[in-house]
Amino acid sequence: MFQHDRLNSEITLFQKIKSLDYILIISVIILSIISLLVMYSTDGGEILFHTKNHFVKLAVFFPLMIFVAFFNIKFWHNLSYIIYLLIILLLIWVSVFGIKSSGSQRWMDVHLFVLQPSELMKIAIILCLAKYYHRIKIETVNSFTSIIITLTIILVPIIF
Repeated sequence: MFQHDRLNSEITLFQKIKSLDYILIISVIILSIISLLVMYSTDGGEILFHTKNHFVKLAVFFPLMIFVAFFNIKFWHNLSYIIYLLIILLLIWVSVFGIKSSGSQRWMDVHLFVLQPSELMKIAIILCLAKYYHRIKIETVNSFTSIIITLTIILVPIIF
């Protein structure tokens, strides 16, 4: 999201706003508009449930994306294993108490919207693997132990 990241210096809010990757942001906006047009098309050229629902999600989560971009990368690095474990707990919760739809039990009702923890797990796996590979020596990346740990991080969510 940011074009550059200064490692050991504090950046002011104005500097963070100035350093946002505007090409990425414009690309996301263009894709969002295209996706809204596709939803409008699937609703038969009328603004029905799917189009309204998609618009609401874009209106909520686009600003959230910008807000999250202002967090220091160290914040995500420090919490990556905790986030991974919390989402594992959400996957377990969904497998027991989740909403059943179309023959599968994958969603949880969070009152404002329905959440699918497996989508969050995709991000958690990336964060977890990034932290793991950051901590190990480059010589051990291809070791048997490293491969087993990596596979475990990827495969454990499949169990739930």
